Amino acid sequence: MQLEIIAKMHSPMKEKFGLPRQSGLANELKGTVVFEKKYSDKRAVEGLEGYDYIWLLWEFDGVKKSEGGGGFRALVRPPRLGGNTYMGVFATRSPFRPNPIGMSCVKLESIEMTDEGPMLHISGADLRDGTPIFDIKPYLPYVEAHPEARGGFTDDTKMKYLKVEFEDDSYKDEEKALRELLSQDPRPAYQNDPERIYGMNYNGLNVRFRVVDDTVIVSGRESK
Repeated sequence: MQLEIIAKMHSPMKEKFGLPRQSGLANELKGTVVFEKKYSDKRAVEGLEGYDYIWLLWEFDGVKKSEGGGGFRALVRPPRLGGNTYMGVFATRSPFRPNPIGMSCVKLESIEMTDEGPMLHISGADLRDGTPIFDIKPYLPYVEAHPEARGGFTDDTKMKYLKVEFEDDSYKDEEKALRELLSQDPRPAYQNDPERIYGMNYNGLNVRFRVVDDTVIVSGRESK
């Protein structure tokens, strides 16, 4: 079986650091799906405008095998469990898998027809800029929504959100998206140094911040 890249993700998130850990956690994060030339026929998206959400099947781009230990690993350490507890790889959404395929349910904001073909404007994605996309499927709420379902270990590890404070108003235009992203605490689970300064690449900007207790403090704007 040979997979072909049908589209690429265009996003203000240029690096892995700072990405939401799941789709749907940062609805202010906007992006665009741009089709490869071979698949840019507008007929291919006819009827898609009737759906509010779509599934993206994509490649964990930039994940090195060495980061996962090389080859198949039956056990991984999910960040949700602090990074020190092992869990079966198929009970997690770790990128270190036999096949590096990700899946994300994102909101379809609109479909734009351009001279180069259709472009899908989406929100809530957890894909970084340039991520290869293998397939797009509509989300069907009557068969895919199961609010009563058990969530495994995630039921006992609810998301903890941090407060976000900006030192000035230099991020006024980006504040909503940055507040959503940073409130989810992008730091590795094992790091808790209030003096450490982190940098997140957002839309070409080097967003510098530190975390003190339960508050993210964002420094003034700096171009990257």
